[in-house]
Amino acid sequence: MEETYKNILVAVDGSDQSEKAFQEAIKIAKRNGAALHILSVIEEMGNYFGELTMSMGTLMEDLRTREEDEMKKRESKALETGVSQVYTYVMYGYPKTLIADFTESKEPIDLIVIGRTGLNGFERLMVGSTTSYVVNHTKANVLVVNNVV
Repeated sequence: MEETYKNILVAVDGSDQSEKAFQEAIKIAKRNGAALHILSVIEEMGNYFGELTMSMGTLMEDLRTREEDEMKKRESKALETGVSQVYTYVMYGYPKTLIADFTESKEPIDLIVIGRTGLNGFERLMVGSTTSYVVNHTKANVLVVNNVV
């Protein structure tokens, strides 16, 4: 029996892996007539630098502005390819938990599309610990997009 999805979440971080996941999510959303939710998480610098974060507010806002611009481009691309409903989110926090527990949509997410690894070099050594966490902690189905061509 073929699964039909209504709300698809794709996590993007600017990596080649997340770009491939984004492309795959567009295809699935279009095929299913589903809403596409695109999420980018800016990891809070406080996780690494503690009190220094207070003086980095401008940097964080610059990152958010740049990422919001990128999300507008992704939204336009998805709409141009025939996806009828596209929602974008730029959030601060810990990517693993925000992706796995995504609740910003009014409707429950029934498919998460995510790359096998992302930009974080340390996590890449752990074979995509964000992806592994999402697979093991979300209620939604998860499609892991591999970078192998």
